[in-house]
Amino acid sequence: MTPPTLIYLHLPKCGGTTLNRLIEWEYPPLRTYSVDPSFFRWSWYRLLRWSPRRLASLRVFKGHMPFGIRTRLPRPATYITVLREPVERVISEYYFARHYRLHPQYKRMQSLSLDQYATTTPHHNLQCKLLAGLPGPRDFLAGDCDEQTLATAKANLAAHFTLAGLTERFDETLALFKVLLGWKLAHYASFNVTPIRPRKDAVPDSIQHIIAERNRYDVALYQHVLPLFDQALADNREAVAAALQAVSRARTLTPTQTASYQAASTLRKSLIRLHSAL
Repeated sequence: MTPPTLIYLHLPKCGGTTLNRLIEWEYPPLRTYSVDPSFFRWSWYRLLRWSPRRLASLRVFKGHMPFGIRTRLPRPATYITVLREPVERVISEYYFARHYRLHPQYKRMQSLSLDQYATTTPHHNLQCKLLAGLPGPRDFLAGDCDEQTLATAKANLAAHFTLAGLTERFDETLALFKVLLGWKLAHYASFNVTPIRPRKDAVPDSIQHIIAERNRYDVALYQHVLPLFDQALADNREAVAAALQAVSRARTLTPTQTASYQAASTLRKSLIRLHSAL
């Protein structure tokens, strides 16, 4: 029996770069479509113009995109994603944009404080918006978010996702993917970790409150997912315990092995991106 097409909906700054590299080792490169991380709007709308025959040739779609591509696929599909505690996610997003010189908002970020960024960015409640997949402006990270958006995101998670994992519990998330999707997870190293940022507890409570209020629908969605994640762990307790040991072994790499794995992953990523752009 052919397994369903896998769609990884990559929520920005939720540990997705590391997960992308792992996915790229689990599936054939030439049957994987990767939404370009730098030109994701162009890449997403280009994908929507593909013919059903071309879409049918792929086993995996992944990247920054809204929920919804499954309706265009000729075969059954299932989603996965990873959410992050919303205040942590915004802090990480801000400091990544502030310190990564190639980020499109790098120059603008130099004049914005964290609280100014949180209150002015149109990309608030980003996790809720992408998981709802509602029709909106061409910038699908912008737009409004309300109770209906939250309800739609919850309904999509319930109906179409094999698992919504958690950045803060990444190893458990990987263990569940291994159990539920049959992944091998032979090797594992972290990618694209924001190097210069304060811990959440070093950010004043007043600013945390501003971020949480601005992203209140993401906060509600995250609180909704927490017990569902715990239930998935409980439902697969024995298998997850064994998978966690395998995840731990996959992370036990020497510096030389880590460098080799990261180099090989970069080559594999490049092949997939080139294939996706053709």
